[in-house]
Amino acid sequence: MVSGPVISLGGSIFSKTDEKYLLDFIGRMRKEEGYALVVGGGPIARDEISILRKMGAKEYYLDMMGIQATRLNATMVSLALGNLMEVPKSIDEAVRQMNLYRRVIMGGTEPGHTTDAVTLLLAEALNRDTVVNVTNVDYLYDRDPKVKGARKIEKISYSSAIKMIASEKRRAGENFPLDILSINIARRSNIKIKMVSFRDTSNAFNAIEGRKFRGTTVS
Repeated sequence: MVSGPVISLGGSIFSKTDEKYLLDFIGRMRKEEGYALVVGGGPIARDEISILRKMGAKEYYLDMMGIQATRLNATMVSLALGNLMEVPKSIDEAVRQMNLYRRVIMGGTEPGHTTDAVTLLLAEALNRDTVVNVTNVDYLYDRDPKVKGARKIEKISYSSAIKMIASEKRRAGENFPLDILSINIARRSNIKIKMVSFRDTSNAFNAIEGRKFRGTTVS
């Protein structure tokens, strides 16, 4: 998978209840020769951000806390995969690491950018045409999937996806399947986004390895 998609691993997989899926995912990643992986913050980010928000911290600093959480998770995944390289703090560092070692694992980079956006920027820099978003939902839905009547979406255009989520207001630590910045980056460079659930490891790797999969494609 040296020239395969850049993978965004959603932070929700780091919850205690989903530990099995994290272990399964890492087990499968060990079989890959090369990879570019961006890791989310998950529960640790949300918990720390929640405490800081109650203390009155500004959104900028809450974002910084979230970034540190993503890098902690990235370090854990990196060590689990036998990588002793330092987690990159920028896209440029990640590209250099990828060129040298054919693999890179990173977290966030700067306030205001979700790890999904970082994934798309890394894909641009590496000239990749696909990103796989491995997250805690199986499809993108036209509304909250917990709401009765929510409709799953298998294929959607960039512009339609942007319109669908344009009313969302993201604060640090909040979790959405996709964000507008990520989709805009994908659109400007014609990068396909595949969204799959981490709770079906085989299906997730079908998407990663270019086979037919169950999930949403944004293009």
